[in-house]
Amino acid sequence: MPGKHYLLPQLSLFLWLFCLAFGAKAQAKLPNVVIIYADDLGYGDLSSYGGDIPTPNIDRIGREGIRFTDFYVSAPVCTPSRFSLLTGSYPQRSQHDLTKALMPLDKNYLDAAEITLAEYLRAKGYRTALFGKWHLGAKDSTDSPMRHGFDTFSGFKPGCIDYFTHVYGSMGANWFVNGKPAAESGYSTELITRHATEFLDEVKASPTPFFLYLPYNAPHFGKTDPDDVRDHTVALNVANYEGYPIMNSLQAPPAYMQKFAHISDPYRRTYAAMVASLDDQVGVVLDKLEKNNLLENTMIWFMSDNGGYSETYYGHASNGGLRGEKATLWEGGIRVPALVMWKGRIRPGQTVDTPICNIDLVPTLAGIAGFKDKLRPGAIDGRDISAVLFKNKKLSRPIFWKYGQQTALRHGDWKLVDGTKLFNLREDQNETNDLAAKHPDLVQKLRNAYEGIEKKVVR
Repeated sequence: MPGKHYLLPQLSLFLWLFCLAFGAKAQAKLPNVVIIYADDLGYGDLSSYGGDIPTPNIDRIGREGIRFTDFYVSAPVCTPSRFSLLTGSYPQRSQHDLTKALMPLDKNYLDAAEITLAEYLRAKGYRTALFGKWHLGAKDSTDSPMRHGFDTFSGFKPGCIDYFTHVYGSMGANWFVNGKPAAESGYSTELITRHATEFLDEVKASPTPFFLYLPYNAPHFGKTDPDDVRDHTVALNVANYEGYPIMNSLQAPPAYMQKFAHISDPYRRTYAAMVASLDDQVGVVLDKLEKNNLLENTMIWFMSDNGGYSETYYGHASNGGLRGEKATLWEGGIRVPALVMWKGRIRPGQTVDTPICNIDLVPTLAGIAGFKDKLRPGAIDGRDISAVLFKNKKLSRPIFWKYGQQTALRHGDWKLVDGTKLFNLREDQNETNDLAAKHPDLVQKLRNAYEGIEKKVVR
């Protein structure tokens, strides 16, 4: 028999090869992806961003991963922001002009040729689900997220609905379960979470990776039928859309209204209650991931689709002192709270000030999940930010905005607004000191950069 001294090296070699093979297998395992997209949440509304609304569950994502200080969306309103998140492209590339917030009777829609993140991931073997808000239009009555890469969809298609009755004002109900019109009772923020947790129970024992997209409608105002106003509804205004009376409203469950009874302003009180409700529901999702042993291999993103209403509609949101609000290209309209965690892969407790944009998620996930070769040629405007996430590297590139007659471009610390106003955001993030007169050469350089991108992306 061989001696033990002969066997030890062989055993060591075997163990090393086993560990190497096991490690390669673990490394090759595709991660689950969860994207939580808040609606109209201001830059200063989370407690981790200095806000006065306690948001411990959302803050946990940044505490166990990265909190971004300079995260942007491609547009200051819902529809184009969502287009960019799901395609990696600037909204100006969209085939049916998804550059503004769509109204229910608008004819714009997401074209079948525009490939979504869900389609890319499904082609890699992922199960895909969307619970919440779509707001990317419809080609016809049969069009839905389930024709754009999602295996299942429950939620609503327009920009907002009444939180309790799920109607779009007096235009009637707009709620779907598994892609079909359905009636469900309950507060919509909680219903979205319920569908998400049911999905997480379905996939917990499956070897198939999943993509869970959770575009909550909170804390965007609701669309209430003025003839059917439920308790705990605060009216922002009553308007008429194509002959349909509609009330823009803030709405929260009774328990949350009581929690913020100390806030005297009824608009801020109700909004704070809505944000707190959203935070609790994010906590439910995180707890379910943990309970189902899915947290270890799940990359979780949280961000807002644009800035909040810090000036109009009674200024119920907070953009943390940033200039402007939703629908503007000032920082308050396009800089948003954003957090990401991936247990064991992203080092916890980081604060990252590198400018990042929501167009970066598709190319980043393409690198992580292995579909870079499938990306639409010439259509991806974002960058793979893996080096930022995993190695805390810096990234320098221009970020472009065009919204109506407003324009902006950020490159490094500098931002050019409307081609004439120049700000150093490192020293002046609130955009109070226009430095254009002091740096005419830089103004021209940024104008040239803007025009170069505009020529490429504007249809």
